[in-house]
Amino acid sequence: MFELRETGLFYTPTADSEPRFLCGPIQVLGISRGGNSTRDYGLLVEWKNLDGICIRKLIPRRHIINDQGKVLKELLVDTGLALSSRKGIWDPITSYLIQARPEKRYKSATQTGWLNNSFVTPSWCVSNGAEQVIYSGTKEADFLSSAGTLSSWQKEVGTLCINNPLLAFTVCTGLCAPLLHWLNWPSCGVHLFGKSKVSKTTILIMAASLYSGTDFYYAWRSTANGLEAIAVEHNNLLLCLDELHQVDPEVVDQSIYTIANGMSKSRSNKDGSQSQRKKWRLIFLSTGEMGLEEKLSSIHKGVKAGQEIRFLEVPAQRQHGAYDDLYGHNNMNDFSESIWKAVNENHGTVMPQWVEYLSTIDDLPTLLNRNIKAMLTHWEITKENNGNQVIEAAKRFALHGVSGELAASAGLMPWPKGLAEKSAKEAFDAWLEIRGSSSDSEDDKLIKQLPAALKLWRRKLLPEGKFLGDNFGYAIEKDGQLAWFVTRDAFMEGLKVSYRTDISHTIKLMCKNHWLESREGRGTFKKVIAGGPPGGRYFKVLPQQIVADLALDETLSQVYFPT
Repeated sequence: MFELRETGLFYTPTADSEPRFLCGPIQVLGISRGGNSTRDYGLLVEWKNLDGICIRKLIPRRHIINDQGKVLKELLVDTGLALSSRKGIWDPITSYLIQARPEKRYKSATQTGWLNNSFVTPSWCVSNGAEQVIYSGTKEADFLSSAGTLSSWQKEVGTLCINNPLLAFTVCTGLCAPLLHWLNWPSCGVHLFGKSKVSKTTILIMAASLYSGTDFYYAWRSTANGLEAIAVEHNNLLLCLDELHQVDPEVVDQSIYTIANGMSKSRSNKDGSQSQRKKWRLIFLSTGEMGLEEKLSSIHKGVKAGQEIRFLEVPAQRQHGAYDDLYGHNNMNDFSESIWKAVNENHGTVMPQWVEYLSTIDDLPTLLNRNIKAMLTHWEITKENNGNQVIEAAKRFALHGVSGELAASAGLMPWPKGLAEKSAKEAFDAWLEIRGSSSDSEDDKLIKQLPAALKLWRRKLLPEGKFLGDNFGYAIEKDGQLAWFVTRDAFMEGLKVSYRTDISHTIKLMCKNHWLESREGRGTFKKVIAGGPPGGRYFKVLPQQIVADLALDETLSQVYFPT
């Protein structure tokens, strides 16, 4: 029989024995279990330590029995629970915990983020359902620290975004993170780049202040071996990464895909079985002195089309470093110091309120999609004048604007209406200017390569009737139209395409622009030409159309027949 007194837990082994002191005050407040109520059971335990401090922990039930309760014993001893010096006290303490049947029940999650309409973190939870939710992972409760109040954050930190579009935009990046879940979008990020000493890290901690203090960010170089674990911990949250230029370019190249893929690698357990793969969905905010193209150039790699959408680059260069308005300070450095001080004293109070607000919105996905579509219309972003990649990027910038406007309308951001949208549009325009084109990057690559391809092909084409040999094909004029019948190998060499997916896209674009004529689904043109192979299958290129459309030198459509 157990008896919990003010002085501690007592145990009476038999009816005629005296109560024996086991340990200080300890009790089970509730029972937790995973989302489907069939596994991951735990006990919410509260105890007082030697200094009278009340400690509350969620302890997985398996930790009570595994290795003779080693994890449980270490936890209670390490946190200062008073213990009897008698031998054999642990068995009755364990029995007391296991036998407890409190009425209170919790839904638990081992990972941060949404659990239906509720939200779980190690530091705070938002419950929006029949049962409260609780975090059962390994991250400590101080993962997301807080200081000050929402009102003080708005006054001391949030207002500094007014007249500072880059600050407002990065704060919106932080607001976007929990919205990806409802849009079913993959992880993505924003990279702020510019020369050193323009306060990029200060901008980073401005966004971080929504969640926690000035230490809520990682150096890129510190994530090389643990990025998956860090991503799991930041599911549905903002991940801040500083100093891109200090990390190996191969690591950056791989890291962007690792984050965007949203799933850990498959690994084996000690018994040979496959461990459960971890998943995440997040937004990252990165800073560095260089952009991705410059970073990857050192290993002779270019930026792939998919990376452009996953890694949206925005220059961190405004009137005063990263700022436009210094709010009365003499220089950029003084203003940055004031921001660090303000964030140190005011942080971590916005996200609980933001998530709670989001959890109460009926049909949040429909609202978000409708507002994003309306914002793109306002920005005059259409499929008629933009490639698919630009459209997808524009959606992500618009999400920044939508999240900021939504937070402002909820009274969480101390901003006038339109400020968030304006900052998002400026960031999008800056991204587009750096990119240099509103068409898809594969299209740009083809257009840039076509002059070199024409120059290459025209020197090794033959007139009809000549033996092909190692030449590139034939140039034939009919009814005033010049056509080049180029072999597959020459076509791929001239346009520098080496994979089936590349050539498929190239053929599609060239046919769309009437630069290539085809009679077959594969993009080729079957024509038996005297001197050529019996099969007679080529790529029929129309050089005069290409030269006219791209305003190239007319000599590029003129053939120099080999002698």
